[in-house]
Amino acid sequence: MRTKRASQAAAVAVATGLASLGLSTASAQTAPTAVVLPIPHYAHMLVDPAHQHLFISGGEGSSSILVTDYAGRTVATIDGETGANGLALSPDGSTVYAALGGADAISAVDTGTLTETARYGTGAGTGPQSVVWSAGRLWFGYGGAAQGGIGSVDPAADPAAVTLRATGDSWYSAPILAATPGGELVAGEPGQSPAELASYDVSGGSARVLHGPLYLTSPTVSSNLADLAITPDGKDVVTACGAPYEHQVFKVADLSPDGAYPTATYPNAVAMGADGTVFAGSENLYGDQVFVFAPGSTSPVVSYPVAPNEFEADAGLAVTPDNSTLFAISADPYGADPVLHVIANPAQAASSLTVSGPASVHRHGTVTLTGSLGGPSVYVAGQTVQVTRVDRANPAGTALPAVTTGANGTFTVTDTPPTDGTVTYQLAYAGNAHLAASAASVTVQIGR
Repeated sequence: MRTKRASQAAAVAVATGLASLGLSTASAQTAPTAVVLPIPHYAHMLVDPAHQHLFISGGEGSSSILVTDYAGRTVATIDGETGANGLALSPDGSTVYAALGGADAISAVDTGTLTETARYGTGAGTGPQSVVWSAGRLWFGYGGAAQGGIGSVDPAADPAAVTLRATGDSWYSAPILAATPGGELVAGEPGQSPAELASYDVSGGSARVLHGPLYLTSPTVSSNLADLAITPDGKDVVTACGAPYEHQVFKVADLSPDGAYPTATYPNAVAMGADGTVFAGSENLYGDQVFVFAPGSTSPVVSYPVAPNEFEADAGLAVTPDNSTLFAISADPYGADPVLHVIANPAQAASSLTVSGPASVHRHGTVTLTGSLGGPSVYVAGQTVQVTRVDRANPAGTALPAVTTGANGTFTVTDTPPTDGTVTYQLAYAGNAHLAASAASVTVQIGR
């Protein structure tokens, strides 16, 4: 991972009599922590923010679900989860649901005790591969070649009600699913060219087809779908298809094109922050593999490699809701065990703070400073900048009222220093999930 260094501009007195000094701090990402996982294969990953755990499944041939902490240290191995693949978290965070392709079932695992508490049989030969939670029900993609479908489970019923062909349509193989808690559901056919999507409204407990199934041939042919995610507002679905080399966006309501996030070769993963930040992953072996976008932006706010010379795994990205930590899975091209990469501040771009003011002001005069917070334009507005005045009467500094940046990141500070001599104004921006911290200072001479 690239690490940028902070750079400080020297104070300069320009011909107009203004003095300025700015400190620019780069994004706070550091080299990711890499942990070899004690599993031979990777299928799916889920973040449990309440317990700061990761649930990781191994897919076909596996018999357990691995649970780690955010650092990748093994917390538990949940046995008896044959062929665990897709994973979903209940809205209250109490249960993780796993699609057990090898057991023809959906299992329910308590996130507190890390033990299975229920199992819902889906029928012989169904082999569920994906599972999501929406509008009080579980929805799962199931079936082998020429036998795919979407089923549902109502876990509140006694006994739990399992329905196959719940959406009324059929798929060639088990579709990949994405959903919102409120009732938007999107399904996609994996590994096919052209890729195929369908969208549904399941808010009423049953599925109403919104659009599709539809082959993705416009604005260009999409192929080999590996992952998808719905935006938090339920408006769009972001797809990760091997081609074209961008993460395409479609409206959930009618699957019409709604833009794209330009990335790199062979897109194969997408994760979504709670605020709609898009983390788009590609298999790119020789360059950046993760591209982070503000919602609707066509330029990444930051991008970086995860594991040079290693493939990023299909559906191999997961992020904490607050965007503070990104988890990425890579796989050696020669079949070594999958590796978990833990990336701090994954959405944080560089910021710069600049400030300028008069070189001198007469005693009892008003000092007016102007400044700007630089960075991706979508994030610089409405940010708080702290101001401290240092003078001979208060060498430790006096806190002045903080200022808030305007729509374009600019701000103004006014002050009447109580004493003459050299007065230094120190400004600091603390940073957040999207912008790194930065600082600046300016010196003004207060004279008689």
